[in-house]
Amino acid sequence: MSSFSAYLPGFFLTLIILLGSGLIVFAYRHRWQLLKQKLHDLQIKSSLDRAAVLAAPLGCVTYSHHDKKTRASVGVVREFGLDKGEIDFNAISIAFQRGTGEANTLTEAFDSLKDQGKAFTLTLRSKGRTYRINGQRIESVISNPPITDVVWFSDISDLERQAKTAAEESRHVSSLLENLPIPVWMRDDKLAITYCNTAYANAVEAEQKDIVQKNIELVDRSKVSQTHSLARQAFDNGEIACDKHHAIIAGERRLLEFSERKLDDKTLLGFAVDQTGLEEAENKLGRHISAHAQVLENLGIAISIFGPDERLTFFNSAYATLFKLNEDFLKSEPHLSEILDTMRENRRLPEYANFPEFKQQRLRDYRTMIEPVEELLHLTDGTTLRSVATAHPFGGVLETVEDVTDRLALERSYNTLTAVQRETLNKLYEAVVVYGADGRLKLYNPNFAQLWKLPEDFLNSEPHVRDVVQQSRDLFEVKGEDWDSQLEMMVARVCEPEVRSGRKFRADGVVLDWAQVMLPDGATLLTFLDVTDSFTVERALLEKNEALETADKLKTEFIANVSYELRTPLNAIVGFAEILENQFFGELNSRQREYSQAIVESSQRLMALINDILDLATIEAGYLHLDLAEVKVEHMLQHLHTIGHERARYRNIDVNIVCDDNIGFVLVDERRLTQALYNLLLNALKFSPEGERVDITASRDHELRISVKDNGVGISQEDQERVFHKFERGEGHAKQAGAGLGLSLVKSLVELHGGWVEIESEINEGTRVTCHIPLLEDPEKPGGIRKVVSDTINANTEKRENVEDQEAAETGVGVEASGDGQSRAEEQTS
Repeated sequence: MSSFSAYLPGFFLTLIILLGSGLIVFAYRHRWQLLKQKLHDLQIKSSLDRAAVLAAPLGCVTYSHHDKKTRASVGVVREFGLDKGEIDFNAISIAFQRGTGEANTLTEAFDSLKDQGKAFTLTLRSKGRTYRINGQRIESVISNPPITDVVWFSDISDLERQAKTAAEESRHVSSLLENLPIPVWMRDDKLAITYCNTAYANAVEAEQKDIVQKNIELVDRSKVSQTHSLARQAFDNGEIACDKHHAIIAGERRLLEFSERKLDDKTLLGFAVDQTGLEEAENKLGRHISAHAQVLENLGIAISIFGPDERLTFFNSAYATLFKLNEDFLKSEPHLSEILDTMRENRRLPEYANFPEFKQQRLRDYRTMIEPVEELLHLTDGTTLRSVATAHPFGGVLETVEDVTDRLALERSYNTLTAVQRETLNKLYEAVVVYGADGRLKLYNPNFAQLWKLPEDFLNSEPHVRDVVQQSRDLFEVKGEDWDSQLEMMVARVCEPEVRSGRKFRADGVVLDWAQVMLPDGATLLTFLDVTDSFTVERALLEKNEALETADKLKTEFIANVSYELRTPLNAIVGFAEILENQFFGELNSRQREYSQAIVESSQRLMALINDILDLATIEAGYLHLDLAEVKVEHMLQHLHTIGHERARYRNIDVNIVCDDNIGFVLVDERRLTQALYNLLLNALKFSPEGERVDITASRDHELRISVKDNGVGISQEDQERVFHKFERGEGHAKQAGAGLGLSLVKSLVELHGGWVEIESEINEGTRVTCHIPLLEDPEKPGGIRKVVSDTINANTEKRENVEDQEAAETGVGVEASGDGQSRAEEQTS
């Protein structure tokens, strides 16, 4: 016990020493753990810093104040082609040396950073690229001596290009804003104007810098607060805000629509669009709508317009009057159901057994209406209304209501009138029949049945036209073998109607005048009139007329015979008178010469008259033949001038010929055409005062035109047609006029060529007579004037032969043609 007690203190001391040692070890171990954790954090931070350095755009160059060495990152080494590890900063400066002093600038800035710790920022170019270089010092927070100087290199070539592009785009945007025709401005967060374009400046008539400085608004001062409120609203809501205000622009009051839009937290963009044209269009549309409303108001038809909500939006006075509705009630835009109830109370709707069902159906129809709906409303007072409802272009329904009571009464009257006309048709003297488009008989009157001897039972069965014609077979004078073709032809004429008429001679001796008319519905109307009696009278009149024509021809032939009998002694008179005038058997005294000259001149005039009479008689009798040949028009006119020159010189009259150089040749009878033109020339010389001029003009296009113009006494309008007749002369021409055969002969000769004569004349202003001669085509070509002349000659020859045959058979008188183309009648005994 005592020995244990003796060891007890040592035990406690040893225990205390062990506990102290454990605590010391634990403390040192804890401190080691803390230092280890701190070292780990420093390693992580160092790795992050190294990664940040390596992740820089290009890299950096560091200068350590601890070991006085310069180091470069991998990016800088690779960019400038340096050796890895410790480098000389001058090697980097040399890369920027291009004779511009930039290398010295970089070296000086780096030296200043090392020695004085002065930061710098440079922008230098090398190898066609742009670099931004930032230098700064890194100092320790605990110790005063600096640790490292870092120079960062960044390649900003792409940023520079982007900056240039952005600047160019900014310039384009600025140019666009400046050239916009509408005012554009910008505001700051205090609503002050920071920018405006040229259109804005022109609108307020101020400089742009003055507008920004003085904050000049587009509107006048009374409306500035409203524009500011609009801008504040756009700022607060972040959405575009619009409002319209009037402003004075270039001395004119214009309506502008202001718009403000927030661009960012401190900028507003605003612009103003001129809406004056839209305002004028809206006003014009309003006036147009008012005018339409006024037109609808003045119409006699009741008109109402219901909107998409089935409420009345428009009505005219006729609507209120027709349905006996109060206008104040209608102006309150009542619902359709309310209007229907009021119409029923006023007894302006038909009596419906189930009115609620009718009203619901009407409401459904108005909601779903696409196609127009038409109905007749028969009111209890006997009035009939025609209602037409159609969908309105702006939604809703447009309804027109018209009182058709009188129209229906008129239709009844029309039906009555139709019945009266039908009865009248039955009483007509003409036979009338109507065939439908299908060829079946639709209508006839009793005279038709009587005239064609057809039973009414057969006609009432609406037979086909083929059956009707077949029923009347005995009345057609057609041979048996030709009947089928004739029948088909008549059926085709009725089934394919055309307007035509004619005369029919029936087998029973009845003569019918018939006419065919196409009706609007495709039917065919035929009328038949019995003209047997009038035809008999007409034939008697024709026979009498033929007898008169025969007498007239005998008269013409008598004149021709007399003219021939006069020519023989006249030739002897002219011959002996010319012998006396030329003094072949001795000289004559002055009076004898004067008498002999008078005898010659009178004989020549009488000879010309007889020749004209013979020519006219020859033409009328059909004995004159044209001797057609190619004739040069210019030579023919020169010959005309030659034979008329002596007469013109005697009267001191100038004859002027105007002829186109390219008028060429024509196919005519030169002798007969020259004879006609010579007669015109003689007339012109005869009626022109001495010293005047006569113009002969020839032109050619689709025809040959030869005109003779004088400046004589002229012919009155009422005499111009008459002077072309035989033995006719103009009034007031008694002294100069001849027998009146010249123009008649001219007309006959020109018409024999297939042409016509035109006369233009005024009293005391002269006369122009123009002969229109159609041009002859190629002789081998069918038709044309050659055919006309040939047909005329053949007709005259046939006429002459018929007359000769008739005279030879009845009176024994024959007609012969002389060798020179002139006719002579000789009496022969049978």
